[in-house]
Parts: sequence; C-alpha cells; structure tokens
Amino acid sequence: MADVAVAATVLSATAPTADLLTNAEGGTQVTASDIAVLTVDDDAASYVVVVYASGGAAVATVLAGDNPPAMRAGLGNVAHTVPASDTVAFVVEAARHLQDNGTIRIDIDTNTCQVSFLKIPRTV
Repeated sequence: MADVAVAATVLSATAPTADLLTNAEGGTQVTASDIAVLTVDDDAASYVVVVYASGGAAVATVLAGDNPPAMRAGLGNVAHTVPASDTVAFVVEAARHLQDNGTIRIDIDTNTCQVSFLKIPRTV
C-alpha cells in the first residue's frame, strides 16, 4: 500500500467552481489498495470527499484517527461503497478521522478511483 497525496480544492462563496461531482473532476487517481491522504487545516469548517469509481465498484474506507486529536476515533472506520462508473460524495468528520500528523486517510479497495478533496472555508 502506498500513500497518495490528494490536493484540496478550496470552495469560494464568490466564484463558481467546476462540476466537481462529475467523475471527481480534477481528482487524483488512487489505485486499489492504496491510501488517499488528505491534509487538513484550521481554515476550513467542513471537508467533502468525492470518489469516482471509473471501472468496477470500489469501497472507500475513511480510517479512524488517533486519539488525540480525534476524540471520536473510538467509533472506528467508515466505509462508503462506490458503484461502478459512479460518484459518491461524503462529509468527513475530523473529530473522528483526524490523524496526529494533520491528515485524514482513506483506503481505496478493489478498483482504482478518482478522489477529490473539497474544503469549505469558515468564511463561506
């Protein structure tokens, strides 16, 4: 398993953004059995992850974080099924999934996916 960094797209209240929910536009390719690594910061109020399974169905498992800083890490991992040739978007809870190095890790199982990471700033 290799770590694959996924760059964030910061959403704006004043400028439109491309259709990020269609095939995870601008996403990073993460192959099966690799880990998508998302770097978070205090500038964002919320995080949305968009996963597109370009071939067969896949499972994107958001791994439980370290406690601390993830005080809800005890709730465990969250698995999201991504149907073949389809897109799934979900909110990631830092209180449950944040690692002590400031990242959130998502295990991509079975098939290669495109992963996009959207930050919603507190100012939006």
